[in-house]
Amino acid sequence: MSGFLDFRRSITSVRLMVDYGVEQGLSLAELLKGSQISRALLMNPNTEITASQELQVIRNLLDRFDEVETVARAIGARYQCSAYGLWGYGLMCSATAGDALKLALRFLPLTYAYTVISYHEEKDMGVLDFGEPQFEWRLKQFVVARDMAAATVLMHELLGQSFKVVETSRNTFAFSRDQLSRKLPQANPVTAELCEQQCRALMEQRRSSAGVQAIVTHYLQNSGTRRPTLMAAAHHLDMSERTLKRHLQAEGVCFRQLLERVRKDNAERLLNQGTMAISEIAERLGFSDASTFSQAFKRWTGKAPSYWAGKSGKTDVA
Repeated sequence: MSGFLDFRRSITSVRLMVDYGVEQGLSLAELLKGSQISRALLMNPNTEITASQELQVIRNLLDRFDEVETVARAIGARYQCSAYGLWGYGLMCSATAGDALKLALRFLPLTYAYTVISYHEEKDMGVLDFGEPQFEWRLKQFVVARDMAAATVLMHELLGQSFKVVETSRNTFAFSRDQLSRKLPQANPVTAELCEQQCRALMEQRRSSAGVQAIVTHYLQNSGTRRPTLMAAAHHLDMSERTLKRHLQAEGVCFRQLLERVRKDNAERLLNQGTMAISEIAERLGFSDASTFSQAFKRWTGKAPSYWAGKSGKTDVA
């Protein structure tokens, strides 16, 4: 997770949160305390900050409000497409809602999200899962609620209020898959391609602080049930397999290690949630069957999946 958090980000998100805080009667000094963000930096649209600086502003907000989710959702409602710069403009110019979703997940590090957002399909439904980062409870609660609210705002802004979203859990919502085929009113293939190119270039600029490993890990976390290959990852990052291998080797890892690490982390998270049977988790992670998944999980942790789920008191995992 640390690599993902190393991506620098625009000051816009902090501006949105500070505006909310000021409207609620808080002072600028209270909101920016300890963040090393001055008034001048806050007002400069070209300012880029670190994740730790933004997280400090969030903590300052949470110190002054009891209702974490209420505040988070109110702030998340302010994250319209225009707040995301090139990324948001690229969504608006995409041909369909499905194309916009693909672009959104591909360049997620260019947003303000702290959750690990992944997409999968269940029968006729599309499901977005907002994986919880390893933060203290109130901070985690805030970023999950904010990111979910912001995602809903984007969907409604792109397709109108008729786009139906149903929250199925505290960190998951679903929608009818056929809505992804709907054409976007501001679709422009030339502009969409230009935005994608510029998003890719911006990712490369920010990679210097996070490294290829972080970008590949982010890609793997958003690959759904289809087990990604080195070839697919290289194509996704717009580089040759040889170049990708070389970058990863320079950082002391290989593609297989990253894939195993992501699958292990996702398996532990899903088992701890206790809402899915082992066979469902195996399918979600791209394993051929529950037995193959169980063998892999025991190799990773030394324990069977049923034991891992059971130690947290999850009794509904079959």
